[in-house]
Amino acid sequence: MKEKLNPGDIFYLKLEDFDKYIFGRVLFDVEQQYLNKNDTQNEEAYFDVYEDCQLLEMYTGIYNSISMPDTLNILIQGVFIYRIDSKNNRLKWGKVGYNKVDYETLEFPEILANSLGCVKLLRGELSFETKYEDADEFEIDWSAEFPEVLANECAYLQNQHDLINGEHYSESFKRMDLRNFPELRNKVYADLGLDPKKSYYELSKEVGFDLARFY
Repeated sequence: MKEKLNPGDIFYLKLEDFDKYIFGRVLFDVEQQYLNKNDTQNEEAYFDVYEDCQLLEMYTGIYNSISMPDTLNILIQGVFIYRIDSKNNRLKWGKVGYNKVDYETLEFPEILANSLGCVKLLRGELSFETKYEDADEFEIDWSAEFPEVLANECAYLQNQHDLINGEHYSESFKRMDLRNFPELRNKVYADLGLDPKKSYYELSKEVGFDLARFY
């Protein structure tokens, strides 16, 4: 049976058609930690959309072996990717280490989406109704990507364009998260009267959704 990845696990991905490797870590498993939990859930949360996804962070560097580097610096913050440990992932991968997830510093992608007849700011379990009329004008996509697209984005961000093979949509990848557009994000938060610097953990506890229950 193929090995599974759990929150905190550090993994490698082999770039398609190259003997090169990148590293990342699982931060949150939507199915394992959220959908399978018989606990308080927010019906307005966006996790149903990401049912087949894991929240990952990716690290700098492209390596010639699967030996985990001594230092890991974040290249891509938390992003929803279809499961690394799924049979549908065509890239070779493996577990190489573990670093416990600090849920008090964990952040989720933020999107603006049409939901239940209005435009909402969605962030993990959190949902805030805005006064905007059409989410499409912001072009923050309600979507996830596949591991091979993630691998190509890691190569692209490190100016290793010769290692990109197959599907790659850097601009649409960026538009999966409002956090990639700081000026727009600050405006949205100001319009909502929210502090953009307040952590997800703090904000979620204030409205009764303590992230600690999943860890």
